[in-house]
Amino acid sequence: MSGARFATVEARSGRIIVGRLLPGADLIGGIEEICDHHQVRFAAVTFAYGSLSEAGFKFLQIPSPGERAVLTPHVMRTRVEFLAGQGLVCEDPDGKRATHLHGAVSDETGAVAGGHFEKGQNPIYNNLDVTLIELQGVRLVRRYDAETQTVEMEVEALGESGRG
Repeated sequence: MSGARFATVEARSGRIIVGRLLPGADLIGGIEEICDHHQVRFAAVTFAYGSLSEAGFKFLQIPSPGERAVLTPHVMRTRVEFLAGQGLVCEDPDGKRATHLHGAVSDETGAVAGGHFEKGQNPIYNNLDVTLIELQGVRLVRRYDAETQTVEMEVEALGESGRG
């Protein structure tokens, strides 16, 4: 036996939503508005790509060997290509949206950077194409985890009639 540790529940896929965020929309705010428009509570962002006027995200930094890694804010104040993104549309413990999106961008030199993208810091330049898969039968909650000392996703099963 491997001794793997995990927490899972079985979910059902609902609708697949395909769309485009238009210039000036915010990356995460726009994804959440698409979910609101289609009355989607929880979703998997299966892919996202396009361009941003600037990018704001946090990336992992390890201060020194043996220390706990920390997420460090980073801003690129130039137009970038958003190469790829994926994540989950979740809630916080109070039931408010808490979308968690990882992605990668490249600048005009082709240098690539990425991490955890921040709401309100990533305006769309030309477009951002996105596909969402509605998740049903689950509740995805982002809350503080004492073991990891970070905010993590917890998954909870919803009753048979619970639409995710």
